[in-house]
Amino acid sequence: MTDFAEILIVLTLLNPGEGPRVLEPETESALRLRVGRACEKAKADGAVGAELVMGQETGAPQLATQASATEGKQFYIAWLKDRYGYNIVKINEAYGLEMTSFSDLSESDFRQVDRKRKAVAEDDRLFLADLESMLKRKVDEMFQACTAGLKTAWKRNRT
Repeated sequence: MTDFAEILIVLTLLNPGEGPRVLEPETESALRLRVGRACEKAKADGAVGAELVMGQETGAPQLATQASATEGKQFYIAWLKDRYGYNIVKINEAYGLEMTSFSDLSESDFRQVDRKRKAVAEDDRLFLADLESMLKRKVDEMFQACTAGLKTAWKRNRT
């Protein structure tokens, strides 16, 4: 039995060029298909687990500019609400915005936000970490559903 099957499931946080975007409805089914194939390969290889790769670091800036109705945009806005205690004034201060409500925030395309502002850069980093953690948890759960006891090891794709 091998230690870990060499399986590459590149999970990109956003992939505008091809395939589904994270947090949009088709993502779950596409992810289940990819994980299912990788799980079957790991079982066929007699592996005790699979090494998975998390893709390029993208996240908050791309989700922020999506249309307000997208699940990804709503996830980002909900994250900001939690982060700032549902206080629009604090978000305005941190982001240099002049929004009067969270509806206004949802409709904003965030293009005028300076991503280099200290608070914004920190939020982007924290949001990405939360999103990555959620994706990893989902994939780990899918692997466990495929075969109980199958281990996963994560690494970052640096290309």
